[in-house]
Amino acid sequence: MILAASTLGHSLLKAGLILDALFAAEALCSIGRTRRIAVAGALVLSPLLLAGALWKSTQVLHLRHHALLAAVAIVVGLVTIATLARVLRSRPRLFALCAVIALPFRFSLISGGTGGVLLVLYLVVAAGALALVVWDAPAREPPDGVATQTPQPAARSAQPSEPPAGLLARALAVFVVLYAIGTLYTPDPSRAAEEVCFFYVPFALLFVLLARVRWDRALLRRCAQAVVALALVFVAVAAVEYASRHLLFHPGLNSNQRFFRVNSLFYDPNIYGRFLALAMVLLAAAMMWESSRRRVALAAAVLAVLWLGLLGSVSQSSIVALLAGLVVIAAARFSPRATAVGATVVLAVAVVVALAAAGRLHLSFSDTASANNATSGRVSLVKQGAKLFADRPIAGFGSASFSCEYLRHRTHTRSYVCGAPGPAGVTSDSHTTPVTIAAEQGVIGLVAYVALLAAAVLTLARGGLRRSPVRVAILAAFVALVVHTWAYADFVEDPITWVLLVIGAGVARE
Repeated sequence: MILAASTLGHSLLKAGLILDALFAAEALCSIGRTRRIAVAGALVLSPLLLAGALWKSTQVLHLRHHALLAAVAIVVGLVTIATLARVLRSRPRLFALCAVIALPFRFSLISGGTGGVLLVLYLVVAAGALALVVWDAPAREPPDGVATQTPQPAARSAQPSEPPAGLLARALAVFVVLYAIGTLYTPDPSRAAEEVCFFYVPFALLFVLLARVRWDRALLRRCAQAVVALALVFVAVAAVEYASRHLLFHPGLNSNQRFFRVNSLFYDPNIYGRFLALAMVLLAAAMMWESSRRRVALAAAVLAVLWLGLLGSVSQSSIVALLAGLVVIAAARFSPRATAVGATVVLAVAVVVALAAAGRLHLSFSDTASANNATSGRVSLVKQGAKLFADRPIAGFGSASFSCEYLRHRTHTRSYVCGAPGPAGVTSDSHTTPVTIAAEQGVIGLVAYVALLAAAVLTLARGGLRRSPVRVAILAAFVALVVHTWAYADFVEDPITWVLLVIGAGVARE
């Protein structure tokens, strides 16, 4: 009976996840009343599915033992969402700014948790979605300084309509639905539910809401200034951590490190480094087209401060991502051929230095143990991911299955229970997005991934780049983020990806 109940529960969860993904896809691809119904469905279904998936987990044990505290937290959350929705219902530009500011903030609400939850962003998205569903907030808001008259009822049809779904929105919708379909055969449906309900669906709603915003120069400037200001705050916090040799979050991070790594207000130095790298790319792009010497000097000084903050994270993946973004900027600002030559020279020098350092430190990239030591276990993860792909090349092992299947293959037993602790010191989470997709979704997932990248680049580069520094900045930041995901994953699981894409699409549409 217990087995039957568990099977039924998993079946209902998987069906719910597919329905939730379909709501998100419909919201991405439709307009008007259909979009509002889809947003409402996702807004209600996602937290219910997430609660069902995590209810029996040790992660919510603290909340289950403090039912009154949990009830109060839920009521406070709902009141906060309703209040914020009333504030944002006719201010899409304010919603956009709030969403951008909320992007990096993660909090751990679960006892013993080692990661953070994007709680602030979820509150903003829920409030924006509620405003759309209940009050049908206007699709566009006039730019700053433009006076408007309140439309009469007979003239409502003359208001700007919601932007229709483009190639990028449809590619995202396909990606989300395919991931949900992968939950039908995954060995770890609870983990898949977390991915769908924590990342895919909420960020799809974020994309929908931001697509209704008019991204004019004033709003873009405010958002960019907010990002740079946040980056400076994070660097200041990291400087205190470095001076005191004490981390505010995840203090056990450096227990197995040969050097101290700062993470500022993040739980991971690589995510902290990613945010700094993207902020630096945006600032560098603005500086390259700036004519004021004073502003160029100020931007250069800020870049120097952010660079020092990035070095403190010791995040090689973030530094490589920064270089990739700078290459895009240089190619757009100067000659693509000269940029290619320069990038090749820099890459060749980097390879020589890496080989020399490997010999000096007695590291051998042909030896798996030595290579793992130099890459924090990445080599074994990539090798095993390739083997998993070879075992099931068409559809993979299912969404969110990499960690479970990796440990099953490593221990050479199918009896390993998903979610149970693996061997001590073994990293089982893939840090390379293409490898993860290949192992979990096979060729089908890889095709959807490549199609999404192609749609993103075509959309962000639409209309040419040389005459639009904003488009260059967004494309360069997106390329930097994609490169970072090849070494540290979190592609569509990062809300910054969705925000860059929707802003790029909005700018290209103007």
